Amino acid sequence: MYDVIIIGAGVAGSASARELSRYKVNACVLEREEDVCCGTSKANSAIVHAGYDAAEGSLMAKLNVEGNQMMPGLARELDFPFKQCGSFVVCLDEEQLPDLQALYERGVANGVKDMEVITDKARIREMEPNLTDQVAGVLYAPTAGIVCPFNLNIALAENAYANGARFMFDTKVQEIKRLEKGYELVTDQGNYRAEYVVNAAGVYADVFHNMVSARKIHIIERRGDYCLLDKSAGNH
Repeated sequence: MYDVIIIGAGVAGSASARELSRYKVNACVLEREEDVCCGTSKANSAIVHAGYDAAEGSLMAKLNVEGNQMMPGLARELDFPFKQCGSFVVCLDEEQLPDLQALYERGVANGVKDMEVITDKARIREMEPNLTDQVAGVLYAPTAGIVCPFNLNIALAENAYANGARFMFDTKVQEIKRLEKGYELVTDQGNYRAEYVVNAAGVYADVFHNMVSARKIHIIERRGDYCLLDKSAGNH
């Protein structure tokens, strides 16, 4: 009987395991794939967003800003590469500058630090010489950054494991049963019991949620494409 079972060894599940492993908690992570970071986390955009985009007052806005502020310290503590390079939202039409200002004001309301709306083209080109001459203005968010999703996920999981959390791979959760005290998770590798369950199953989280909750939810997943240029392109 575990204190906590976490479903999913992506970045959310591994981060949960790492945080729980800081305490006297008997925690186990069940992952249906052969390793960490094999689901949604592996396709992450690698952007650590500043937090100006999320709706003001939303939980996403709160966690976005808090997570952004945690990342530099977390990178130092767990020794994974993180670059706080900042970000631009580029406006090519002066008539849309009010939209840029609205993003700025939303970011301020969310607690994002040190943002600027820059319309000085000379300064913009100095900061990013590869931008088009048509640029009318940019929203500059210096706290935004980039991180390798794999390195982050692996660092979190390794630290959790070193602290005593268990990871069970190739273990697919098929059913969750509510017990008088806690839960029983039926998997293709046997059954597991825990007092608490953390549902970190990504786009499949609704499946497990609906097994135990009367309030049903449905996740509509999104899918997109990235164009990976040859390393010889650009200046990096």
